[in-house]
Amino acid sequence: MRFQRGQSIVEFALVLPLFLLFTFSIIYFGCVFADYVTLGTIARSSARAAVVLQQEDAAKQQGDYQKIREGFKGQKLPFDIYKWDSGDKKYFDIQYKNPTDSAPNGNVEVTVNAELQGFGKTLVHIINGLTDSNNTGNLSITYTMYSEYNWSNKK
Repeated sequence: MRFQRGQSIVEFALVLPLFLLFTFSIIYFGCVFADYVTLGTIARSSARAAVVLQQEDAAKQQGDYQKIREGFKGQKLPFDIYKWDSGDKKYFDIQYKNPTDSAPNGNVEVTVNAELQGFGKTLVHIINGLTDSNNTGNLSITYTMYSEYNWSNKK
């Protein structure tokens, strides 16, 4: 009976670090997923706004796209695991794609890029060392909104 108490303490000491690692990894990846969902929503919303605002004048169109990007200025990610800035085209770009003679209003493509920062970079570096991988951990979301004009003029 006396040795069983010591055995329980040893088992607890062996299992506790694994349990905590598992629990905190679930929480951390939940935070990463929340940031991913937020960035995906931003990409989808801005693509919808951009496809509705399509103009014939390219300069006016770029100005409208800049206004859309400015609309997300100050938008924070829920957990700031990723570095993202709505004002920088490196992180948030809206482009007009695929215009043709038969469909002058092409599609809009929104690209959202985010860089992993803080503890996440360290974690990715450790995982890369263990697995011989070359993953950067950076996130890139591309969302294409097809022009309604293209569909409404097809017969």
